[in-house]
Amino acid sequence: MKIKINTQELDAPEGEKLIEAARRNGIEIPSLCYAAGYQHQASCMVCVVKDCATGQIVPSCSTVVADGMAVDSESDEVKALRRQSLELLLSDHIAACRPPCKPEQCSLRKHALAYSAKWNRYPRYSAIKATQPQHIKDNFWFDVTKCIRCGLCVYNTSDGFTFKNRGFGMEVVLPEESVKNVDESLCEVCPTQALFLAKL
Repeated sequence: MKIKINTQELDAPEGEKLIEAARRNGIEIPSLCYAAGYQHQASCMVCVVKDCATGQIVPSCSTVVADGMAVDSESDEVKALRRQSLELLLSDHIAACRPPCKPEQCSLRKHALAYSAKWNRYPRYSAIKATQPQHIKDNFWFDVTKCIRCGLCVYNTSDGFTFKNRGFGMEVVLPEESVKNVDESLCEVCPTQALFLAKL
């Protein structure tokens, strides 16, 4: 089927997501909660685009292509909405990337810089304080203060992470029982390196 992203006309197979069609054709759309090959939910809203036919803003990571679809991924309106989503995420994220992770490994920081997002646009009621990372198994660790609750670790483990509470109180927690089925490859797709491998 034929679709159009910005001014570029593309061929896309049935069932493909917009973000997949764009990236396959060299059009970069940012995202924090999407990783190819992993289950996910549209949660970060950094990948939004505008449907030119309806004027609606849609998440490209969960929107399936349709024949004749035309979307805008580069307008000032779209960029402003992405910036707002990033600033909301930054309001609930520790500002300093601490060892063993490096600032350049944090996709949230990378996109924030690219979209000129401000760290203090939406300040929390209290400052986010660093806590000690939680040991999962072997050299696998979880730093909750860097987690943006994208859900990649929750949706891709059978007996590992889960969500607790709602709203600002929502957090990703580890079960008290075994976490043997947690896949260490999640460290590679975690957008903020909240999941990491290290010898601490």
